[in-house]
Amino acid sequence: MLFEEIKGLGTKRIQKLREAGLTSPSDLLTVFPSKYIFPESKMGDFSAGDEAALIVKCINDPVCKFVRKGLSFVRAEFTDGVTEVSCVWFNQPFVKKQIFIDKRYAIVGRVKKAGSKNEIYVSAMTSVDNDGDIVTIYRPYNGIPAKIIKDAIYQILDKVTIQGQISDEICFENDLLPMNYCINAIHRPKLRSDLLKAKMSAAIQILSYNIAVFKYIKGRDVLKKSKQYKDNGAALKKAISSLPFELTEDQSCALKSIIADLHSAKKMNRLIEGDVGCGKTIVAFLAMYYVALSGYQAAMMAPTEILARQHYAKALDFFGKSGIKCELICGSQGRDRRAEALFNIETGNAQIVIGTHALFQGAVVFKNLALTVADEQQRFGVEQRGSLENKGDYVDSLVMSATPIPRTLALTLYGDLDISLIKTLPLNKAKIATKFVPKHKEQSMIDYVYRKSLDGEKTYIVCPRVDDDDSISAVAVYKELKAKYGDIVGVVYGQMNDAEKNSVMDRFASGKIKILVCTTVIEVGIDVPDAVNMIIYDAETYGLSQLHQLRGRVGRGDKDSYCFIVSKYDDPDERLRYFIRTSNGFELAEYDFKVRGAGDFLGKRQHGADPIFGDIGINEEILSRAKLLADKIDVDDNNGSFEYIKGLTLN
Repeated sequence: MLFEEIKGLGTKRIQKLREAGLTSPSDLLTVFPSKYIFPESKMGDFSAGDEAALIVKCINDPVCKFVRKGLSFVRAEFTDGVTEVSCVWFNQPFVKKQIFIDKRYAIVGRVKKAGSKNEIYVSAMTSVDNDGDIVTIYRPYNGIPAKIIKDAIYQILDKVTIQGQISDEICFENDLLPMNYCINAIHRPKLRSDLLKAKMSAAIQILSYNIAVFKYIKGRDVLKKSKQYKDNGAALKKAISSLPFELTEDQSCALKSIIADLHSAKKMNRLIEGDVGCGKTIVAFLAMYYVALSGYQAAMMAPTEILARQHYAKALDFFGKSGIKCELICGSQGRDRRAEALFNIETGNAQIVIGTHALFQGAVVFKNLALTVADEQQRFGVEQRGSLENKGDYVDSLVMSATPIPRTLALTLYGDLDISLIKTLPLNKAKIATKFVPKHKEQSMIDYVYRKSLDGEKTYIVCPRVDDDDSISAVAVYKELKAKYGDIVGVVYGQMNDAEKNSVMDRFASGKIKILVCTTVIEVGIDVPDAVNMIIYDAETYGLSQLHQLRGRVGRGDKDSYCFIVSKYDDPDERLRYFIRTSNGFELAEYDFKVRGAGDFLGKRQHGADPIFGDIGINEEILSRAKLLADKIDVDDNNGSFEYIKGLTLN
């Protein structure tokens, strides 16, 4: 089955899916509902501050009011059959035309006390046709509306039988439901009890298969490598002494482990895990420098072109002093410049290569690749990392992550990797104060960052959406601020082409733009030292690790910085309160692991950190059962593929 056979997925939408790492209909089946609404749920089950999810019937005509510029709300009255409740939508006037008296809707939203009654600030809504059904809510995906995603998934499920990597026989022996049943039950559940067992069964299969693949990779990599590195210790020490700062103890320990791995007869597979701003990149550069001194090539890949160009600029400065040539490979290069870069890489003229996913292409041929470095490794699947490593013989591999992972989970997921932790931050690291800003103080916050822009300070304003159908989308905020403050305001988001994004980021770095409205495209590794303020709208919709990554885009210079958290609600929930008072990424990761399980650290997809199935995360029970099951799986026939759906058979 092909994407082109699915109604509602035209050429542009298919391209968006592929850009997000979904290359086939089987991949689309792994985009699971973000919320389930059960017909038996009632308003009385929820208290003020809770996220309510229930099915209600409209009992009066909705009313839309415009309070002031940039602030409107729609209000309508509903009943769950027992209790009447007011539902409110902020800055979505179009909702008024979507609500009809006596029609039933599934709604999700935060409960707010309003006098003696409760009201719900709605974040998601869908109409309900059949009483008694469990309703699934999907999120938009890379700009594709949630309804299109849901319809496409249901079309696939109607036509195929799903084959999991783990046989039905092994599933039954281990009290697990087969993957075909799991995927169908997760997308179209009939009973709450079946849904829970399907989620657990699928989570255990996914994790166990990944553990088995990691074991396969580790066993394969015991093979001896042929490259011999010179003892470049003296030159390395000289390079370190020339740095404008001293390495921390953790940085020094990580570098020593890497050098030992390089001289080992076994292929290196090492993860450098460290908090935002801990100095992982300089450790990687020093390792690449060590490799280049022996006449070999090293390549660093970054998940975005913005980050790749940033690394390349730093590499030119770092390696250029030693006469070591660097090259860049990325999507927006001109044909002549790209041809020159490919020639220098193939002939060995360039010993250091920085690039994006473009490095995987067949046209990129290395003369003697010895080391690969994957920055923000959770955004690359193991298959993608492997495709670059395969451009050389027994290439040493170094991967870096600024997303701290709970220790128990890291030891399981990264069984193929030795782990170096960099927990110590540089002594001169600027402090970042995190503040919650209620809605009524939002304009004061904007006035503050504008005044600071007149003193040269730069600000990121992160919006949850691109589309301009409400006041906190990137386009809408940009238009409003641009009209008010002029050319010091810019905008950048994922759907822009690389040349446009690079141009905006260059103007922001140079100071022509002082206020940058953006989406989470700036989340990973962006380094603008004089960016001092960060505003994050709808902060409650992000995972803690993602919030921490965003916060880490400021405080990268010598000036103390601010991160302003703006919510749809008047008060932060407990998760946001913990984020506000905690600056340590490792502590945040442990908190998230205990409260809601682990995020999707597996596979090829690159979209955030939700638990595997919304409310089933990786916990100790799943880890234990997955480890036992992994010993019964043979992945040799699959060459270490990480796809836990093996294939689809047309019915």
